[in-house]
Amino acid sequence: MPREFARSDRVAQTINRQLAMILRNQVKDERVSSLTITDVEVTKDLRQAKIFVTSMSDEDVDVNGIMSAVDNASGFIRRKLAAVIDMRHCPNLIFVYDNSISEGARMSALIDQALNRD
Repeated sequence: MPREFARSDRVAQTINRQLAMILRNQVKDERVSSLTITDVEVTKDLRQAKIFVTSMSDEDVDVNGIMSAVDNASGFIRRKLAAVIDMRHCPNLIFVYDNSISEGARMSALIDQALNRD
């Protein structure tokens, strides 16, 4: 009987849950603690995890500033993650800014604008 989920999928879900708590409760930098994790992808060998983050604030976002703050805090975040997950090796965390939500809102506004012209 085949498994329903691959181990990398289960690890990705665990990392997603734990990182959300770490960002919300333990990171002091407001630029990092206000981020939302949209997705986590873990390689099959469980050595790297790509974490997609976005900012839900309404104002214009300084993506370069946010990503530099995340890069500065990545060692702290990885250390905290390693303490709470039960794995031999904590994956290397690669943070990527996900602009799909803002792009979706922009596309929706363009569609609404085109429909209102007619």
